[in-house]
Amino acid sequence: MSSFPVPTRHLPQLARWLRATRVMAGLTQQQVAEASDIFTGVYGRIERAGMIPTEPTLQRICQVLKLDYPSLVDRVTRGEEPPED
Repeated sequence: MSSFPVPTRHLPQLARWLRATRVMAGLTQQQVAEASDIFTGVYGRIERAGMIPTEPTLQRICQVLKLDYPSLVDRVTRGEEPPED
């Protein structure tokens, strides 16, 4: 099983990045979830920092949101805040 690619203490920041990017893209949680091949409730929990995504799941979400996966992991790990939504 794949692990979370950044320290779990950064989970809330990752959630903020995903939400901000989704909102700026004009997508719903359901649209991102379906395109990422996960349940909407699962995506919602990830976006609320209530669930730790596996690396493959996070990579699929990044593809849908047009985020560069390595760059996102680096930004989150460095503590960079997402753009305002």
